[in-house]
Amino acid sequence: MSNRFCDKCGKEAQHKEVMKQKPSKYGKSRKEQFKAFLDGFFSGSASSLPGGGSLEVTDRYLVCTRCGKHTLENHGLEFQ
Repeated sequence: MSNRFCDKCGKEAQHKEVMKQKPSKYGKSRKEQFKAFLDGFFSGSASSLPGGGSLEVTDRYLVCTRCGKHTLENHGLEFQ
């Protein structure tokens, strides 16, 4: 956890990091879900997180421990 200024609280507060899956660019049908599977399988992304999620399909959020505000913090080339 890190101390950061929270816009909603207006104070310095501790923030924790949370990783969430990005919304899929594919539809909800079986055919579209199969395309999503094949895209992920053949993408060749060797770098993955310990939890198994690839950085290409995850968003990094900082969450204020006081008010619970989520702030998207995708900094760095790995989140592009």
